[in-house]
Amino acid sequence: MTAETRSVVTARLVFGLLVVCVGMSFLAENLGWANSGDLMRFVPVGVMAVGLVKVMQDKTNSGRIFGGILLAVGTISTIDTFLLHDANIWRWWPLAVVGFGVMILLKAFGVDDGSAQARAKILGSSTGSATLGSGPVEPQRPGSMAQDMNEVAIWSGVNRRVSSPAFRRANLTAIMGGVEFDLRQAAADHGEAVIDVFVIWGGIEIKVPPDWAVSNEITAIMGGAEDQSTGTQQARNRLTVRGLVLMGGVDIKT
Repeated sequence: MTAETRSVVTARLVFGLLVVCVGMSFLAENLGWANSGDLMRFVPVGVMAVGLVKVMQDKTNSGRIFGGILLAVGTISTIDTFLLHDANIWRWWPLAVVGFGVMILLKAFGVDDGSAQARAKILGSSTGSATLGSGPVEPQRPGSMAQDMNEVAIWSGVNRRVSSPAFRRANLTAIMGGVEFDLRQAAADHGEAVIDVFVIWGGIEIKVPPDWAVSNEITAIMGGAEDQSTGTQQARNRLTVRGLVLMGGVDIKT
């Protein structure tokens, strides 16, 4: 798959096409053209496609794990539907819960950005620290003022105002809780910053300066991610917001 193809084929696009196909199958049944039950048997194939694209393209560890969960669920459903009708392979469903737990742990300990430093932390070979709450999530470059942050809200609320002159990265996690993250007094490190979000039944509000350009790369499932910021694409500072929202919401505003 080429870089140009990857920029067009995204998990959000594949998921949208899957939803369209499901809707068309019900429409076909209402019009008497086909039996929606026969067409819905192919939905697991679409779930497999969404998971595969997510695994290949997502830049965070938790995103890849979620893609792996979708890929596994789709594969199991496909095998169960077309090959092994009575194999009872759904007894392995608790592994999906384990996967979600691993995603939460990665977010909580700030090792979720997919970088070499994050992988080193997972393997226990990094000298950097990982904290639950706010704090550094990567070893800082020598002589650098670049700031990385990690905020976790589980059944609670977190309100953080950032005034760093060199904000670089943040991991924001909201699980049945909320995070308010205010960047209006901050400046991006070398004009570029990234925020990774992970939301389950919660919400995150991100406030940015009016001259920051925001790139919204969030995948939302039964949730939403709304960008109300006012920065233009020619702005000197650029913020990329990416991650997963499941039955929750992310609001980006100026």
